[in-house]
Amino acid sequence: MITIAFIGFRKSGKTTLIRELLHVVKGRVAVIKRIHDYGQEFDVRGKDTWVFSREGAEAVVGLAPDKTHILVNTPIELNRIINLISELAKPDYLIMEGFNEEVRDRDDVIKVILPRSIGEVGELTKGIKPPFIIYCGFCGCRLDGCVDSVSELINSVLSYAAING
Repeated sequence: MITIAFIGFRKSGKTTLIRELLHVVKGRVAVIKRIHDYGQEFDVRGKDTWVFSREGAEAVVGLAPDKTHILVNTPIELNRIINLISELAKPDYLIMEGFNEEVRDRDDVIKVILPRSIGEVGELTKGIKPPFIIYCGFCGCRLDGCVDSVSELINSVLSYAAING
């Protein structure tokens, strides 16, 4: 499984880029997104799974013929989530959005840095352990070595994964 983390400040284009990648990546893809707001709704108001969760169930699983929805009413450590997704979904790619601090020291995660301006590049890359790729497709800063298209980004990720297995 190739793990890719998208790192950038709010409104830097992380979600937009991930959506674009989901349309062109070949293989199974799983996504983990950091939600910073408490009380964020994941289930549909009024449906049974929503009611069970609100009535005190610690975990609720909705099992349909075509998908499974798991809601656990407690935070789970990131590495446990990664292992669970790896086991359940068996993705070729795991895409992470919003886990800057958790992945910055990991060499098993390819970090895609999305600056909103050239001034943010240093701040976003400071202290970050390779591998990382700077994506300039939204900010237009065109630094040496940065990529500015989805196809270039995919090629860079695949090249790194092939070299580092």
